[in-house]
Amino acid sequence: MRNLEDYSAILLQAEARRSFLKKKISETIEKKKSSLQLLESVEKAQALIQQVAKETQESLKFHLEDIVQLAIDAVFPGEYDFKVNFEIKRGKTEAQLTFLRNGVSIDPQDSSGGGVSDVCSFALRLAVWSLGRTRKFIVLDEPFRLLSRDLRPKASEMLKKLSKRLKLQVVIVSHEENLVEIADKLFSVKLREGRDGYKKSHVVVLKGEESRERKYRSDDAGVQEMQEADPTPSLEGSEK
Repeated sequence: MRNLEDYSAILLQAEARRSFLKKKISETIEKKKSSLQLLESVEKAQALIQQVAKETQESLKFHLEDIVQLAIDAVFPGEYDFKVNFEIKRGKTEAQLTFLRNGVSIDPQDSSGGGVSDVCSFALRLAVWSLGRTRKFIVLDEPFRLLSRDLRPKASEMLKKLSKRLKLQVVIVSHEENLVEIADKLFSVKLREGRDGYKKSHVVVLKGEESRERKYRSDDAGVQEMQEADPTPSLEGSEK
């Protein structure tokens, strides 16, 4: 038969157990409160990130669509619309590029011999370049060599418009005479080949903004050339 001391010991153990459980419950409540606060902070941060991402995507969408549409309209006026849509696939955001003709989605490779996709690709490269933390300066080598000849004059005008819109200084190495007409500054390079032949190319500079300097032409072609017997390439520039 248990005596009073036995019951006292049982009661003390129960009290100790009770105190331990109360402490654990209090700690659990505090952890739950901290977890809820952390969850709330994470949800707010997630909402902020989503909002920033949405605004960034909308800004990027506008920038890309604006630049590419300008380029397409310069070469194929009124024929195509260019759209950028962002979609989440496999947990990642992907940009879907769409061409529309008369409101219907098309494959640009089936139209104009792929010329519109070449123009779009070129405009996208310049648009993406302009977004980076780089100097507003780019060098191009025969940028329109893949375009058919009938499209090159319009493509040259398109490049001039993009240069001004993006405030991007462009230096172009080319044999294409159409580019001569759009140059803000032009260098003509002639390399003697044999006794009587010359190989001629141009270095075309687009300033990327309206020049405030007085424009002048050195001759009817706006080009100054040095014709020397020395086989070393001769180069001299002129403002147009």
